[in-house]
Amino acid sequence: MKSLNRHQITLFGTQALLDWLKSVKPELRRWDLRTLNHRPSAYLIEMEDQNCHGLVLEKHFKKVVEQELSQSLYVPKEHWPSEITFELFRTWFFYQYHEEVYDLSSDELLVFDD
Repeated sequence: MKSLNRHQITLFGTQALLDWLKSVKPELRRWDLRTLNHRPSAYLIEMEDQNCHGLVLEKHFKKVVEQELSQSLYVPKEHWPSEITFELFRTWFFYQYHEEVYDLSSDELLVFDD
């Protein structure tokens, strides 16, 4: 088993995100938080000191929100908020922090870059 030199966050949407999402995609009117968070995204991040958990998110929050809106939730860009701020990120998402990240696969690790 290989240990990775990364930490991980698992991202979950809040009721505020769900309410906004239903306003721009009315076809999701029957969604609840369980549906929204059925398949949460996981992000590998730089290793952080245990006393500074989450500070790296201040550096990457905009990329994370854009990824969630475009790839996970399929919201057309014209419906996105005009400004994506860290406060918006904190209103729409919460996360679980994981310090230990292991690779159980014996397959070669491939990186796909956008």
